[in-house]
Amino acid sequence: MRGLFVTGTDTGVGKTFVACALAHALRRSGLRVAVAKPVETGVEGEPEDACRLRAAAADPAPLTDVCPYRLRAPLAPAVAARREAVTIDLDRIVALLRRRAAEADVLLVEGAGGLLVPLADGTTFAQLAARCALPLLIVGANRLGTINHCALTARVATTMELAIQGFVLSQPSRETDLSAATNAETIRALTAVPVLATLPHCTTPEDAAPLLADVRV
Repeated sequence: MRGLFVTGTDTGVGKTFVACALAHALRRSGLRVAVAKPVETGVEGEPEDACRLRAAAADPAPLTDVCPYRLRAPLAPAVAARREAVTIDLDRIVALLRRRAAEADVLLVEGAGGLLVPLADGTTFAQLAARCALPLLIVGANRLGTINHCALTARVATTMELAIQGFVLSQPSRETDLSAATNAETIRALTAVPVLATLPHCTTPEDAAPLLADVRV
């Protein structure tokens, strides 16, 4: 598969925003982009993140292919699935992602939260990333605390022999703190992983797309 597995250092760090911005950037370079959000929780009605991804990528696939598992409780997928007596089938997800990758030039897969969020009983998103064999794009919020979160995520990825394409630091809110000016440099030095982009607070993913034009897929 050609593509990226977009993961976060936490929830609420701008992962969907970055994935949508990257989809716009890849489309502008002439690539056909397929997207997937294998599991979305906190869903009442349509899965909002999956819908945003599909729109950003202009992906014609049915929403059931973009997001095969939708769960109501705003919890980790394995916990939400248990509450609803739903079995999340990792083999089914991997087979779907392989088919989705064959339908386009590049596949963007967005996880939920971080690598060690439980996906199904005994399985985390790290195992899904390993099965997909896609390099990671790690999204962190550019604020105090992100150095530790990014370093821990990189350490988990390295331990599991997952390739890391790089970090993207986002700014989900307008407010910044003093650390925002030095986080990228410190993360590079600490992890030896490149910070591919540091995004300002943008109103739309389209606005951020040019800042991700150099992300290699």
